[in-house]
Amino acid sequence: MEKKIKLMRFWLVGVFAILFAGLFGFFYLWTGLDMPFTLKWVWPFWLITAILCVAAYYFYKWYIGRKK
Repeated sequence: MEKKIKLMRFWLVGVFAILFAGLFGFFYLWTGLDMPFTLKWVWPFWLITAILCVAAYYFYKWYIGRKK
């Protein structure tokens, strides 16, 4: 069980990193600005992605734990 949770944590961090980089690139190319970090409407996308990754981790941890 612990091995599955660690693997899930690894994949969720990877997914978050890929989505973060993808959104960063998308907003950079779409807006043409030098620093997309300065855009106030970009942060909610990254925040929602982080919240969904954390929620998926705890849901999976609960789901695996209930099968004992």
